[in-house]
Amino acid sequence: METKQAIENRHSVRVFTNKDIEINKLKKLVELAQMAPSWVDSQPWKIYLAKGKTLEKLKTLHLENSMAGKITASEWPPMHRINDNMAKLNLSRTAFLTKDELDSGWTKVQQNLYYAPAVFYLTIPKNSSNWSIYDLGSFSQTLLLAATDMGLGSMVAYEFVKYPDEIRQVLPIPEKEAIAVGIAVGYEAKNHINNFKSERLSLDKVLQIFD
Repeated sequence: METKQAIENRHSVRVFTNKDIEINKLKKLVELAQMAPSWVDSQPWKIYLAKGKTLEKLKTLHLENSMAGKITASEWPPMHRINDNMAKLNLSRTAFLTKDELDSGWTKVQQNLYYAPAVFYLTIPKNSSNWSIYDLGSFSQTLLLAATDMGLGSMVAYEFVKYPDEIRQVLPIPEKEAIAVGIAVGYEAKNHINNFKSERLSLDKVLQIFD
């Protein structure tokens, strides 16, 4: 797949099938993502892959915590103040989803971690500089595009990391590392929810040219 095609074709997959992914394919995703740019070659990221029985344990804990209304406590604080783009996303998603999806379907999908067959949990050292955060973003984007090139769907979501204690119950992540990002990969299910795609701002809203 051409790079342009991968960029244009990648979108957030919110419902996955239960089809397993070959471990070598998952390893290859990380290998390709490691080619991402990194300030002074620090490569600060650590990657923890959950699948199979390990991921099932995480899903069970997550469902229990979600159903109990547990207060979220992500190690990277979320954006509580909704900006215009986030508000527009919420409105467009509400307009797109069916009544059943709005009533329970969307919540159920989130509570079950999008039914993903594999989730990468990405960490960097706590109190990292902004350079390391940039590095992790580059790594993440490269992994997402590599997944698209391999015919896999992907999803980056706050849902994966909002209960870090449940993650540490299952995965051996040291306290010195911040659980920053969760990325699900898998095969996209034929589901109406997956047809929703958020819009991007026009160039004139984000680009200023000085010649």
